[in-house]
Amino acid sequence: MYYGDGNEPRQAVVRMPDQGQLGGKTPGIPAWIQRPAFPTAPYVSTNPNVGRQVRYYSGGMINTDADYIVGTEAIRTIQFDLPCRVIAVNAVAADTTAANATAWEASSGLNTFLLRLEYTTGDRLQITQRIASTYAGSAERPGMIGDFGWNIDQGASVVLGITPLVPNLRIDVVLHCIEMRGNTNYSGPRYG
Repeated sequence: MYYGDGNEPRQAVVRMPDQGQLGGKTPGIPAWIQRPAFPTAPYVSTNPNVGRQVRYYSGGMINTDADYIVGTEAIRTIQFDLPCRVIAVNAVAADTTAANATAWEASSGLNTFLLRLEYTTGDRLQITQRIASTYAGSAERPGMIGDFGWNIDQGASVVLGITPLVPNLRIDVVLHCIEMRGNTNYSGPRYG
């Protein structure tokens, strides 16, 4: 059993805690508080034994992939080992045949493919697939999700549905995440 307040029994943790168990347990202090990340304000745990770390998860496709077919959706799966909150979605599409660096500008490619994100449970961040520029951002202007972000539990995955609308693209999709990290999977007696 995981109590999360520093008073848990000393034993190997067989099942890592889920998000519901990571909140603070101190009486009189909220289990979760909000702190801004962009204008998005994800919940962060008040439990002193729970840390957080920014991590970028990504997926994509290139025109030489076997399933790269203009007008047809290709699926890419992103696996999450730790619980996290997705706070922004960034993407870029670049023409792989272009010879100059301006082809890699983020603003030039978001209208050349459709994108959707779906959680393991079937819950979708976007109800239907849409042109990526309608919600995905770039490194210069992140595509913030808003509110507290999108909750992802450990062991879950997100499906990227990517539909190229023109040939010869490299498409990269990056999810900005704040991972929640609990205690290590073993704690022994303390001496001192």
